[in-house]
Amino acid sequence: MKYTNQAREIVAQCWCDEETKHIEMDTRLANAFVQRLAAWMDSAAQFHRNEIFYHGIITEIGEMFGVAAKTSDDGSVQENVLALKVPELVRAKLAATKAKEDVL
Repeated sequence: MKYTNQAREIVAQCWCDEETKHIEMDTRLANAFVQRLAAWMDSAAQFHRNEIFYHGIITEIGEMFGVAAKTSDDGSVQENVLALKVPELVRAKLAATKAKEDVL
């Protein structure tokens, strides 16, 4: 696993804490914990990569709406797309498109 070395360092540090430094390290228990911690770290890293990927898609869609996607509820314009605005803008655009189609 990619995070095994980092996990091993974290687990080893647990035996340096004030409340645990008097406990003898059980290497079997430590290794079991390392494997579980490394798996959690790997999952967290994958989750983060996914979040960045999907946020990029939302930002790309928001950029298509221009300044409307960067305008806060108080009217101030932000430098970046406000992800929460994108679904609202898409819904409004779809409703407008549907209304035009219904007229035709």
